Amino acid sequence: MQRLIFEAVWDRTIDARDRERIKHVFEQVNEMDKPLCPFLLLNQVHNHRGDLLITVLIQNGLETNWILHHQTLTYYEANTPIATETFSDKRLVIPGKCSMPWTFIFPKKTIQQEPYFKEGQLRSTALDEIQF
Repeated sequence: MQRLIFEAVWDRTIDARDRERIKHVFEQVNEMDKPLCPFLLLNQVHNHRGDLLITVLIQNGLETNWILHHQTLTYYEANTPIATETFSDKRLVIPGKCSMPWTFIFPKKTIQQEPYFKEGQLRSTALDEIQF
């Protein structure tokens, strides 16, 4: 069974309404009898610099830790690539059978096409081969 966890800084700073919304999404997804989606989209916005912020619930359904190390991610809308970036962050270690929210920031220069913020999906080619 999956457990919902928050990275330490998130845990201290997240707005109570956002925490409840994430918990609600997590509970709904865990009630379904479907394979886990590695990245469940929670929010997507532009920041004041024009960067693309994609917030997801990362779901590690494996028994081992999932570590963000040189992971190339692409944000898609309606199967069209919008932005691609390679990420590494040693703070992002998700224990096995845990889910954790995270925001990936795609710098403005990585945006290939202006997003409409509809039918969004975050994908990693490395994770496409893993069965959760």
